[in-house]
Amino acid sequence: MFRTPMIFLMLWTHMVKVESVCDTELQNGLFQDLLNMMVKIKGSNSESSTCSCKKIVIAFTASLSTQKTIGSHEVVKFDKVWTNEGKGYDPNSGIFTAPRKGFYQITATIMSANGKNLHVSLWKNNEKTVGVYPGRGHYTGSANIVLKLKKGDRVYIKHRSGTEEIFSNGDHWTMFSGFLISE
Repeated sequence: MFRTPMIFLMLWTHMVKVESVCDTELQNGLFQDLLNMMVKIKGSNSESSTCSCKKIVIAFTASLSTQKTIGSHEVVKFDKVWTNEGKGYDPNSGIFTAPRKGFYQITATIMSANGKNLHVSLWKNNEKTVGVYPGRGHYTGSANIVLKLKKGDRVYIKHRSGTEEIFSNGDHWTMFSGFLISE
């Protein structure tokens, strides 16, 4: 961390000493060498270096486009896919499968149908994490959680029990979203 400023000071001191006895061509050469060394040192671990590496983006957002009746222990299948970078979300199953290991921010907003109760939970593999209970009739509940996932871990929204209705329409009141924070 302190190598770059130290090298800069050493070379700058050397350039000042050389200034009185050397021409500007030598000074420019020393300055260019200094810049090259700084780029080499900083470039090995800097995002601003000229790297042909591509940043990994994994993100999904899906919503329900219509009201849906859901049965006991049924996974909610969000039919309108807005974003699916990394191809982790499957609208046929309603399940997000982590394409890479890392920390993921997962969010769900669920709206209950008019006059109906609704209980759902966010699951990781076969483990219930957080629950959502919007209440009775046209209320929303939200779940936000950061999960450490391994490649292949599955995350989904699952109904608790009984038969209930999830409200949504063209305004997409009910949605499920997530993205990779870091590996």
